[in-house]
Order: sequence, then structure tokens, then C-alpha cells
Amino acid sequence: MIKHIVLFKVNDKTKIDEAKNKILALKKEIPEIKEIEVFTDIGYDENASDFGLITTFEDEKGLDIYAKHPKHLEVIKFIKTIATERKAIDYKV
Repeated sequence: MIKHIVLFKVNDKTKIDEAKNKILALKKEIPEIKEIEVFTDIGYDENASDFGLITTFEDEKGLDIYAKHPKHLEVIKFIKTIATERKAIDYKV
């Protein structure tokens, strides 16, 4: 299994729910996504990211299909309009 974690800081926090909904909708569009979770920071640490996601894939091939999928690329295009920072990590479980 592969876990893909991404954290974002944004310039417009009112758009986070829209971003979350777009990300969650990918589960219906991309069968390689085994699990997906999207979360918002609680505001405890002022230096924390604003929201993030964890997706799970069977293997690196699934992650690669997801990364290049047109629906995922549409979501990335939207997120780029609000994101000021992005951090990611992928690891094997």
C-alpha cells in the first residue's frame, strides 16, 4: 500500500470547503483511490497548514494513474488558485 499525504496553506480559507469537496469527489472518478481523507487544521498552531489530504493506493502504479488522471488535474488547477504552499510525502505501508 502507498500513502500519499499533501498539506496546503491557502490565501483564501473560505475556499477550503470547495477544495475539500472537489478532492473527495475524486474517489468516485478514480478507482485506484482505495481510501481518501481530507481534513482542516483546528487552528492550534499558527504555523500549521490550513488543510490536507491522505490518499491510499494499492501500489505506485495506482498513485501514478491518480497523479495523471484528468479529473485530478482539474482539482489541482483549482487548488493552485488558492494555495500558497504545498508539501507532500508518499510512503509504503
